[in-house]
Amino acid sequence: MADGGSQPINLSGRRSRIMDQLRVNLRNHPATDYVAYEPTRDGLDSKIVVDFDTDIYVDGLIEAETAHLEVTWWTHPIGTKDQFKFHYIESAGYDCGWHRQPHPERDEIPFDHFQQRADPQNEYQYQAVEFNDDHPVGLVWEIVDTRLPRIIRARYGSE
Repeated sequence: MADGGSQPINLSGRRSRIMDQLRVNLRNHPATDYVAYEPTRDGLDSKIVVDFDTDIYVDGLIEAETAHLEVTWWTHPIGTKDQFKFHYIESAGYDCGWHRQPHPERDEIPFDHFQQRADPQNEYQYQAVEFNDDHPVGLVWEIVDTRLPRIIRARYGSE
């Protein structure tokens, strides 16, 4: 395993330090109501879940009742890029995310990509992205303060 042999659900070593730092930074964002570790759907891994105050985040533009971000980071040995997922979900059904991870069943999806869909019944639309930062803390702010607000403003017609 990339994290020195630990099971994904048991955060340890470098991955634990990165996830803890991401959690601390996300907790310090003024629009977060809740930040905590939670198990993934399959119970085999951990993620950070952030609930946003929709009256505050992106100047209160979010029309959905709830909005949250799920963050997972997987470490890899030096020389191999770490993989991550920053995935945003609204109670109205819209979701999108910035991912650095392979899709073995679909080679046309770039390793670094943005994906979005208006409704859980729709197929995701994918596009390649380049990240300005490769460091976890830089990426969390790039996503939460720049990329995601831009998407929300475009979604709600305010840009």
